[in-house]
Amino acid sequence: MRTRNWLIAALTAGVCATGAFAQDKVPAPPPPPGAQPPAGHEPPPQAYADCKGKKVGEAIVHTTREGKVAATCQDSPKGLVARPNQPKGAPPPAK
Repeated sequence: MRTRNWLIAALTAGVCATGAFAQDKVPAPPPPPGAQPPAGHEPPPQAYADCKGKKVGEAIVHTTREGKVAATCQDSPKGLVARPNQPKGAPPPAK
C-alpha cells in the first residue's frame, strides 16, 4: 500500500510539474492587420492565384491544404495575396 501511495504521489507531482512548464510559454500575439509575414515566409502560389483579378481589401475564399477559408486580398511585394481572416482573440495558425 505504501508503494502504491508513493507511486500515485510521484505521478501526480510529475503531471503537475509538466503542466506548470507548459503554462510558462506565452503564445506570441497575432500580427496586426496588414502586417507583412515574417522574413523567410513566402505565401503559397495558391494565395496569389486566389487574388488574381481582385482588388486590395476584397473578401475571397482561399483554398489551403486544410480546406477553404475566408480571406482578404492584400498588397505584397509580389502582387495581391490572400491572407486568411482570423476572428478576434483567435490564436495564430499553427506552423
